[in-house]
Amino acid sequence: MASYRESFVKVKPMKKRIHWAWIIFLASFVTLFTNYSIRLGYGILMPEMIVDLKITKAQAGAIASSFYLAYTIVSPLLGFLIDRVSARKLITLFSLILGGGTFLMGKPVSLLQACFFFAIVGIGSSAMWAPVMALTQRWFGVRRRGMILGILSISYAIGYGAMGLILPLWVTRFDWRICWYILAVPALSLVLINGTLLRTKPEDLNLRPWGEDPHLSAPHDSPAFKAGLHYGQMVKIHSIWLVGISYFFIAFAAYVLNTFIVTYGTLELGFPYAQSAKLASAIAFSGILGALFLPTLSDSLGRKGALLLINGSLSVSIFLIILAGNSWNALLVTVCIFGFFYASIWPMYAAAAADFFPPEATGSVLGFWTIFYGLGLMLSGILGGYIADRTGTFACSFLAASVAGGLGTFFFSRIQRARDILRKKED
Repeated sequence: MASYRESFVKVKPMKKRIHWAWIIFLASFVTLFTNYSIRLGYGILMPEMIVDLKITKAQAGAIASSFYLAYTIVSPLLGFLIDRVSARKLITLFSLILGGGTFLMGKPVSLLQACFFFAIVGIGSSAMWAPVMALTQRWFGVRRRGMILGILSISYAIGYGAMGLILPLWVTRFDWRICWYILAVPALSLVLINGTLLRTKPEDLNLRPWGEDPHLSAPHDSPAFKAGLHYGQMVKIHSIWLVGISYFFIAFAAYVLNTFIVTYGTLELGFPYAQSAKLASAIAFSGILGALFLPTLSDSLGRKGALLLINGSLSVSIFLIILAGNSWNALLVTVCIFGFFYASIWPMYAAAAADFFPPEATGSVLGFWTIFYGLGLMLSGILGGYIADRTGTFACSFLAASVAGGLGTFFFSRIQRARDILRKKED
C-alpha cells in the first residue's frame, strides 16, 4: 500500500545550482566595466582638462603616460603573483588603490599632480586585466575561453561607450573634477564585490572548470607544460618575444587613436565637445559585435589567423579615419570600423596566452607581455601628443599609429606555437 501511495507523491526535482564560474564571470565583468570606464574616461575628459589646467597636448599625453608607466612597472609582478597567491585578496587590494587614485584625479592643480594621481590609478588598474583574465580562464574549459573572453570584453565597450554619453552631461552640469569623484564610487565598490565573490580556482570549491570535457585530452600534454613555466624559461622562447613586440605596436596604434580621438574632434576638427565625445561611444558600442564574433570565431579559425585579421584591419581602419577628414558621417563610420576590431584584440591575446602555456602560467605570460603592452601605451600618449604639437595636426599622429598597426601584424605573423617548440626540444 505504501508503494501505491508513493507512486502518487510528487517528487520535486532538485534545483540545479549555478556553477560558480558564472559568479566569477559576473564579478570580472563588473570589474572590467568599472576599470575601463575610468581608464578610457580620461581621454574623454582630456579636452576640458587641457583648457582648465592650461597644458599642451603633449603634456596631456604625459598624464596618460604616467598611468601607463605605473601600469607597466606593476603588471609583470601581478602576473607572476596571480599564479601563486590568492586572486581574491590581490584584486580586492588593487580595487582599493584604483578607487583612491580615481578620487584624487579630481584634485590636481598642476601637471605634476595630475601625473602623480593618474599613476596611482594606473597601479590599481594593473590588477584589472591580466589577473582578472587569468582568473576567469581557470574557471572555464579550453573550448569555451574564446567565447567567454569575448563576452567579457563587452564590459569594456559598455563602460567606454557609456562614458562618451554620460561624461559630457556631467561636465555640463558640474565640471570635470566632479566627474572623477563620481567615478571613484563604483571603483571603491569593487572592494566589496571582489572580496566577497572571487575564488582563486575551481578546486577551492571542489569543482571542475565549466564547459570542460573530461574525455578530451588536455592541450598542454607535454611534460614541460605540465610542469609549468617561469620567466627564466619564457624569455628563452623566440615566439614569446615576437608576440611581445607585436603587442607593443598594436597597443601603441590602438591607444594613440583612443587617447586623442575626442580631443581631435573637439580642438582640431571643431565639432562641439558633446558631439566629439560620441566618437568614443561609437568606438565602444561598435566593438560589442566584434568582441562577441571575432573571439568566438577564433575558437574554430585559430588564434593566430584571427589575430592577423584583427591587427591588419585595425591598421587599415586608422588610415581610413585620417582620410575621413572633417566629414562627420565618414568619421563616424570609420571609427565604428576601428571599434569593431579594437574590442577583440585584448581578449584574443589573453586567449593566445592560454593556448601557448598551461593555465597555471597564464598570469605570468600575460604579465610578461604586459611589459611590451605598457611600453606601447606609454609611448602612445607622449609621442602622439608631441607629433600633434610639432605638426599642428593629429593626422600625423594617427598615421604613425597606422604604421605601427602594420608592424604589429607583421611580427605576429612570424610566431610559432610555443607548445610545438617545447615538444621539439623534448624530442
